[in-house]
Amino acid sequence: MKNLRKITAIILCIILSSFAFINTDAKIKPQPSAKGPGTSVFNGQEILMLANQSESQMMSYIITTKNKKLIVVDGGLDLDAEHLRQAIIARGGKVSAWFISHPHSDHVGALVKLINDGLQEISIDAVYYNFVDDDWYKRNEAYRADMVIKAKEAFNKLGAEKLHGNIKTGDLIQVDDVKIHVLNDPYLFTVNSINNSSVALRMEIGSKRVLFLGDMGPEAGAALLKDVGAAGLKADIVQMAHHGQYGVEKNVYEAIRPSICMWNSPAWLYDNDNGGGIGSGKWLTLQVRAWMDELGVTKHFVIKDGDQLIK
Repeated sequence: MKNLRKITAIILCIILSSFAFINTDAKIKPQPSAKGPGTSVFNGQEILMLANQSESQMMSYIITTKNKKLIVVDGGLDLDAEHLRQAIIARGGKVSAWFISHPHSDHVGALVKLINDGLQEISIDAVYYNFVDDDWYKRNEAYRADMVIKAKEAFNKLGAEKLHGNIKTGDLIQVDDVKIHVLNDPYLFTVNSINNSSVALRMEIGSKRVLFLGDMGPEAGAALLKDVGAAGLKADIVQMAHHGQYGVEKNVYEAIRPSICMWNSPAWLYDNDNGGGIGSGKWLTLQVRAWMDELGVTKHFVIKDGDQLIK
């Protein structure tokens, strides 16, 4: 009987020790961090690239100024809204300025959902955008025109005093220590229409220039380079146009001369993989990646790797 009790006690100790080990390990196990391949880029400011919450490509950024004010660019799909909401809440919950590059669902959908859901624990001081007449969208991209209407209806719920729907070439908007330069009015091409209508923003964040190109295609890229010139486009960090494929041409990136690239690309798009392996798809991402290699860019933040933090 004594031996049996001893054996039972030993077994019980082993079991309890195992649980204690598991629980301890769970507490100290490092969690994935939202960091990419670069640190010490800014001086107290941050750029957070939010990762897609579905299989779709999307674009969503939160810029935190030196004094912790928030600037959001686009926001992603409606399916990305809750992830975005939580990221905003974690940074204080108040957005000083929200910029929309163009009214496609993978850019404006999250904001529309957040507004329609009542914003809840977040607030928005101002929304900046430039949408043209509804008829233009219906004529040039009818199957997506309803998103424009839904966006305008949602924006109106914020109140007219918060809406800045007429940003234009040359505008300068300042949020704390961050200066945002509006580089163009929407270009109204009949090809790739809504993507090409993206408004490009050049931000001065600390000592760095950051360029957001939205979903500009070759036509808008050529027009922007002609209108702004290489000096106006020069930036330390660039958001790769149209998720890194079929965006602006190589000569635009040559004018920008970035040292850091931000890719709003899921793995399938970044690797041009339609299910048959790298390079099996129809997208042009690998070509654009080769351009960046030729330009000597070595730092790439890609949402396929999760949320990316540049600080």
